[in-house]
Amino acid sequence: MPWEIAERALRKFAKCGVREVIPSTMGEPLLYSQFDKLENLIRELHLKLNVTTNGTFPKKGAEAWAKELLPISNDIKISCWGVRQATLDSLFGGVKFADYVQNIKVLLAVRRELKKARPQEAFSKISLQMTVCQTNRREVGRVLDLALELGIDRVKLNRAVFLSGSAELQKKEALSPEDFYDPSLRKGAPLLLEGSFLYPESQKPALESCPFLEQEIWVLPDGSTEPCPDPENRFGEGGYSKNRCDRCQLYSLKNHPKV
Repeated sequence: MPWEIAERALRKFAKCGVREVIPSTMGEPLLYSQFDKLENLIRELHLKLNVTTNGTFPKKGAEAWAKELLPISNDIKISCWGVRQATLDSLFGGVKFADYVQNIKVLLAVRRELKKARPQEAFSKISLQMTVCQTNRREVGRVLDLALELGIDRVKLNRAVFLSGSAELQKKEALSPEDFYDPSLRKGAPLLLEGSFLYPESQKPALESCPFLEQEIWVLPDGSTEPCPDPENRFGEGGYSKNRCDRCQLYSLKNHPKV
């Protein structure tokens, strides 16, 4: 996205009441060439970031990024594909698990130092975000153990969402919560668990209204907007298209809105 489009959108929607910015690139947001400008504008407009990063902390390293992101973020979500090197090699190639864990430890250590030095300030919570699929399904419990061991605030377990045209990948990796569901994950969990994978199909939240519509605005690289982050609207076989609420993979809406 050209910086001019990003800046114009942020200034416009900040005036409308938007208070949190999710830099979502369908990739690693910390590689965005204009991220320094984004951080400066976040500070100027008194907004907060909500960042999902792959845990490699490219360009600057974990410590430098931690010092920049923790004071201006509400949530730093670190993608977690599993705890076995073979799983990472399959789903997240090129990353060494030991380096990944060390980066998270650095992030948490910096937060402890910042809290000690500036106890009057609020610093971002830190989450692990796992998209559960066939390859990593047996590692969910071990991811929870890792989160507890490290001192992570929250684990978010998401369903995998497949674009149209990815039938082979869907056949290989799709996993229904019905085929996995373990109610003990949510009962007495010693850390906060959230996410769409916690509910089997029969318990998929039936909502009166969508949590995205009129709550979020998604700005595309050309400056146009979508009401939700559904990647099918941008990258599906038909190209850019209107939101298809009646086929939402995450929610059962009692009244499908017309978008």
